[in-house]
Amino acid sequence: MELSPSMVVEVASNSSAGFGLRLAARLIDVMFGLLVMTLGGMVGSVVLEVLAARGLVQGNWTTALQLASPAGVVWGTLGGLLYQMTAEAVGGATLGKLILRLRVTAEDLTPSSFKGALLRNLALCVDALCVPAYLAMSRSIMNQRYGDQWGGTVVLRASSVLPDARKGTGLILLGLFSGSTLWGLCIVLSCVLRAL
Repeated sequence: MELSPSMVVEVASNSSAGFGLRLAARLIDVMFGLLVMTLGGMVGSVVLEVLAARGLVQGNWTTALQLASPAGVVWGTLGGLLYQMTAEAVGGATLGKLILRLRVTAEDLTPSSFKGALLRNLALCVDALCVPAYLAMSRSIMNQRYGDQWGGTVVLRASSVLPDARKGTGLILLGLFSGSTLWGLCIVLSCVLRAL
C-alpha cells in the first residue's frame, strides 16, 4: 500500500518513538552487548587455549583477552556496529527495540535498507552523547536523530508499522542472531589476532 507524502509524515509523526523510549532501548542493547562481549571473550579464550596446545601461540597470550585495550575497543565497536546494522536491516529491530516494541523503517515507511541501517548507526559517534540526538529529535517532526536523517530512517512503534513493511518473527530472530554472531566473532577475532 503506497501512501501519499503527507500521509507518510502524519503516520510517522504520530507514531514515532520519542527520545526516552529510544534511550531505554539503547541501554538494553548496551547490557546485551556486555553479555555478547563476555561470551565472545570466553570463546576467544577457548580458541587461544586450543591454539596454544597446538603450539601456534607462544608466550603470555592471556593479555590478548583484555577487551579494554585499544584493539579490543576497535573490534568491540565494529562488532556493535555490525550487530545494530544487521539486526535493523534484516529484522527491523535490535533486542532493545524488540523488547520495547519499536521498529526501524525507511522514511517512506517501507522496510529499512542495509544502507539506511549502516548510515544511521555510523552516526552514533555523533548521537551517542545524547544531547545532539535529543536536540535533533526535538527539531524533527518524525523524531529523527542525526543518524536517522542521514540514513533516511525513522523509528516507529511496532503497532504503527504498515503491513507491507512489517518483518516477520523469523526475520527479526534472524537479524538478532546474525548481528549477535557477528559481534561475538569480532570479539573472538580481536583476542586471536592480538595473540598471534
